[in-house]
Amino acid sequence: MSEQTTSESTVSPLRSIVDGASIFLVGEILYKASGFVLNFLLARTLGSTLYGIYTYAYTYITVSTMFASLGSDQAVLRYFPSYSDDEDAQSWIAGISVLSSVIGSCVVAGMLWVLAPTIRWYTGNSELFVDVMRIIAIMLPFDTLTKMLASMFRGLEHPTEQIFLQKIVRPGARICAVGVALLLGYTLIDTVAALVVASVLAFVIGVVLLVRRTSLRPSFSGMSGTASTPEITAYYNYSLPLMLSKAGTILYNRVDVFMVGLLIGMSSTGYYNIAFLMSSAITLPLTGCNQLFAPIASRLYDNGEVDELNEIYATVTRWAFTLALFAALGAIVYAPDILSLIDDEYTVAVPVLSLFAVGQLLNASVGPSNYLLMMTDHQYVTFVNHWVFGVVNVVLNFIFILQFGLIGAALATASILGLLNVVRWIEIRYLEGLSPYSRAFYKPLVAGVGATGALYLPTLWLSEIPLLVVGGSLGAVVYGLILYALGIEQSDITFARQMIESR
Repeated sequence: MSEQTTSESTVSPLRSIVDGASIFLVGEILYKASGFVLNFLLARTLGSTLYGIYTYAYTYITVSTMFASLGSDQAVLRYFPSYSDDEDAQSWIAGISVLSSVIGSCVVAGMLWVLAPTIRWYTGNSELFVDVMRIIAIMLPFDTLTKMLASMFRGLEHPTEQIFLQKIVRPGARICAVGVALLLGYTLIDTVAALVVASVLAFVIGVVLLVRRTSLRPSFSGMSGTASTPEITAYYNYSLPLMLSKAGTILYNRVDVFMVGLLIGMSSTGYYNIAFLMSSAITLPLTGCNQLFAPIASRLYDNGEVDELNEIYATVTRWAFTLALFAALGAIVYAPDILSLIDDEYTVAVPVLSLFAVGQLLNASVGPSNYLLMMTDHQYVTFVNHWVFGVVNVVLNFIFILQFGLIGAALATASILGLLNVVRWIEIRYLEGLSPYSRAFYKPLVAGVGATGALYLPTLWLSEIPLLVVGGSLGAVVYGLILYALGIEQSDITFARQMIESR
């Protein structure tokens, strides 16, 4: 197959990814903006101590959602594309996924309710923590099912509905509920209760969307009897390792929040969480592409179209890295000005934001390697990855926090995140012979050097919002011009031309 033919054959899957990513980026920008506004309101109104209590309690719920669905939210991404021509099979998969989510989320929520006083005692939190934790636990079943509905839309390659539900409806309801509660002068407890109402509303809207926009109806028929045993076994053989794998992500990705709260204090948890939230914007391009890469990768792999899969993998990785590099440079150069938007006291987290920016850039540099491992049936590899690196991260966080304080937590987690992504690339190359890298990667690196100078120059006379607007615009222009001067890849030109012709 010629290079031109190969490039053209990838246009349809790439178009799906780009269309999905474009929709996702719009939704994700709104999602990040609403998340920033939500945390901004809470941090400014409640103060660092109460905001730290909220952050610490809510982190438990965020982490618990990884267990609550029993891995079903990831399983539908694998099985829906495989049964795209069998609606009955998709309905069965949807049924067992919903049932697993209901049972799992209710059990986990009950455990959090019972264990709240014990957690409070071990962490030395305020008595208010128990009430906050228990109210937030009520949200868990509704949040889990909403996430499951979003995964169903994603597996069916309906990005508009997925993004609308997960990135617009849910955060929109949350920020409206919190905004009204704070405006009326409600306490932290009342504000958290308003979040529960928002979660219920988002779930109801998700159900309505599923009924009106798809023909999928979860079915529970056929789940009993010996004939269904192999199918159920195969389902959980895939979903449970992914659940345990995601549980391992707690150890390498979010255990730092728990340990900061335990070893340093609630106020530090608030500072740390704000820095993490801001750094997560760096991987927006990669996360956007991931939305449809997973089901498309699964379909191409099942059809044996490995060459096309590798070309898409390489293109998506290069695009994600190119965009993430500029965002990471901006986060590092403008860290003090970004954090001071909330309050000057949060500038203590400047080194934390810079370290997370580096870690997130390394995450983007290997592209959707983790999804590629899962979609090529290497779920046990991802399980081992997450747990091995997670345990190492716990040890490093304990040592570094005691030695360096808040910065130590970020240093440990960012280092583990970077090393894990290098290992993922090595594994996908060894197991499947796929690699996303080519000489074209030098172009964003060269452009990044020029953009760094352009970003730094306005700091000599500007600060805060004017600096972010002027400096960011100047840096983006310089970055884009250097990339253009170095030359656009032929595959990108072919793709762009065919995208335009298809409109």
